[in-house]
Amino acid sequence: MAYDVLIYQAPDGSLQPQLATSWEYVGDGNTTFELSLRPDIAFVDGTPLDAQAVKANLEYRRDPAVGSQSAAQLAAVSEVEVVDDLTVRIHLATPNPLLPSLFTQSGAGAMISPAALADPAGLATETFGVGRYQLDASRTVHGDHYTFVSNPDYWSPDDVHWDEVVVSFLPEESAALASLQAGQLDAGMATSATVDSGRAAGLSVAGPGFPIVAGLNIWDRDGEVVPALGDVRVRQALNYAVDREAIASALVGDSGSPTDQLSAPDQSGWNDDGYYPYDPDKARELLAEAGYADGFTLPVRTFAGEQLTQAIADNLGDVGVVLEINADEQMDQADDAGNSEYGAGFLGWGISPPVQMATYFWLPDALNNPADSLDDTLVELHQQALVADEKTLDELNGQIVARVAELAWFLPVYLQGESVLYDADVVDVPWANFQSVPTVTELRPASSNGG
Repeated sequence: MAYDVLIYQAPDGSLQPQLATSWEYVGDGNTTFELSLRPDIAFVDGTPLDAQAVKANLEYRRDPAVGSQSAAQLAAVSEVEVVDDLTVRIHLATPNPLLPSLFTQSGAGAMISPAALADPAGLATETFGVGRYQLDASRTVHGDHYTFVSNPDYWSPDDVHWDEVVVSFLPEESAALASLQAGQLDAGMATSATVDSGRAAGLSVAGPGFPIVAGLNIWDRDGEVVPALGDVRVRQALNYAVDREAIASALVGDSGSPTDQLSAPDQSGWNDDGYYPYDPDKARELLAEAGYADGFTLPVRTFAGEQLTQAIADNLGDVGVVLEINADEQMDQADDAGNSEYGAGFLGWGISPPVQMATYFWLPDALNNPADSLDDTLVELHQQALVADEKTLDELNGQIVARVAELAWFLPVYLQGESVLYDADVVDVPWANFQSVPTVTELRPASSNGG
């Protein structure tokens, strides 16, 4: 709420100007991208929002010491050029067709005052953005609730819908539901565990939102730790052995849906027909062909999704594969050294376009590819996608998702999004299908109460 972005992705998915008024690729090949900035904008500390400030933000996120989640997406940036006060030109060492989306609220679009970046300790307790709201530290208790007040100097005052917004941290869903029912909260995130109860209590429901794919990531794709996993027939057998519909119905209900691919309906690359129908006999046949008719033991590292992992274990046990589950609350999905000791790990990740998913999961140096597994076909398809036009990119995305499914480097089980429970007499929730839940900034006064 306190940080505007360069390019705003509206609830309908369209990209709209915010701090940047326009943007475009320069020349061919998706290697040079230019942003024109809105004039006469300043951060709440008075620092101008100019091209130099944008450069400072991108350089900050690219610094490995910072640990930014967008660092991998910015890794191809070779230079951030300040053309003039309001023009930034981004040069890439390798093509990227998705930079407009990268500079939205879903990526690296939020701009922070360069003065705060120079002394980032303050970012934990104060806000330093160009935003509709700013944190009132005097009425904030970290870890409990955060009070935001409207920014009187915001550049677009018609977009400031509330005088004050209080965000409460309630890790127990039952406590959040009780607070909603009591009128102490006007809106709150919810999963399938509380949606039905909230609806029965008279609350309105929006969602579920843009999905997270949950299942297992098969790390040991070359069979170094678990030799059986080096055979594609074995990995495919694991996928045939899982009853996704039954597991999704039992664990996430209406908040999710079964999937056997790293994509989602209505997303580029999605295949309506799927790849791995539940077929335990087919799984046993493939295991026997690969020399594992008696099964094998598969050590798995998890930090979440215990019920899901156990459900997978039950299905795999029916075809002779024993899941040895190692729960680790401190698990780091990018801990290559620790993860390389296991055959697989818990998969819980938001779906994104295949070009982005590649940098997280299946390129040799991907964040969640601890063995640096290499498939030449995927690398070639990725290279083609980087320079493709929109139509060709859509075709390539389908090929990439299909190839990932064929390799069976993953055992996806279901897609799950979160919902929002809310008091419709107080608030409207414009839904955003590209996010798990809408950002708080999207909440509007209910039309019935006059604002």
